[in-house]
This record gives sequence, structure tokens and C-alpha cells, in this order.
Amino acid sequence: MTTPIGWTAPEVEEGPAPGVGFGSPGSRLVAYVVDGIVQFGLSIVLFLVGTVLLVIFAPLGILAYLAGVAFLFLYFPYFWQKTGQTPGMKMMGIKVVRDRDGGPVTWGAALLRLLGYYVSGAVFYIGYIWIFIDKRKRGWHDLIAGTIVVEAPKA
Repeated sequence: MTTPIGWTAPEVEEGPAPGVGFGSPGSRLVAYVVDGIVQFGLSIVLFLVGTVLLVIFAPLGILAYLAGVAFLFLYFPYFWQKTGQTPGMKMMGIKVVRDRDGGPVTWGAALLRLLGYYVSGAVFYIGYIWIFIDKRKRGWHDLIAGTIVVEAPKA
């Protein structure tokens, strides 16, 4: 049997590795919103505890405030370097890995990625919109840190 003239098979979109797909923009957004809710709730609790402790014993209150600030800045990098997944990413079945080899993210790359979040949103969120433009679905924060978001393998 011959193939019709002019017919070609559709191009297969390449993923980061065989059997692994890129994390979709929708799942990334939902994961980020879930993480924002978790982060907001826990930081409110920390700051309320800090306020109560400030009234009782000022140095403990100040420590609670500092813990709240540290929590806000280290939430994402901690999970990225620990397992590659924040709670929201785990819920959505996606994971952040090194772009060059799919390995785990280091503390340095995780902190660069967090800095990249601020850069991505600085000018009309173009760095996040870039996920729709890039063939490998990377935002500016991924490009800055050398990371990529992939579908997490099913356990």
C-alpha cells in the first residue's frame, strides 16, 4: 500500500525526555495559586503568634516575626531543592528539575529561580507569559535558573 502524495505524518512534539512531558501552563498556575494560599495562611499564623509573643516577651516576638519573613522567602526554594515539588506542584503532578539533565535543583538554582519570579513579574508579567512562547514551556525564572517544569512520574 502506498501513501497518498503530499501526505506527511504530523510532527511529534518532543518532550524533555522519553515518556516525560512538559508541565502545562494551567497546572503551573493552579500550583502557584495553591502555594500562595498555603504561604498566606501559614504566614498569618506566624505573624499572629509573633504579635502575641511580642506582648508577652519582646525578643520571642521578634524571633517569630523573623521566622515569618524567612518562611516567606524560603518556602519555594526549600521545596524546589528538597523534592522538586511544592505542595501545590505535588497536587498538580508537576516537578521542577535542572534543564540540562533532569537532575535535582540545587539551593543556588532554587534561589535564582525565586529571584527569577520577581524578574518575571516585574514588567507586565511577560516572564510568565513567556511560558506560552517558549517551545520547552520555560518562563524567564526557568531560563535564569536553568530549570524546567515537567510532569512528575506517577508513584
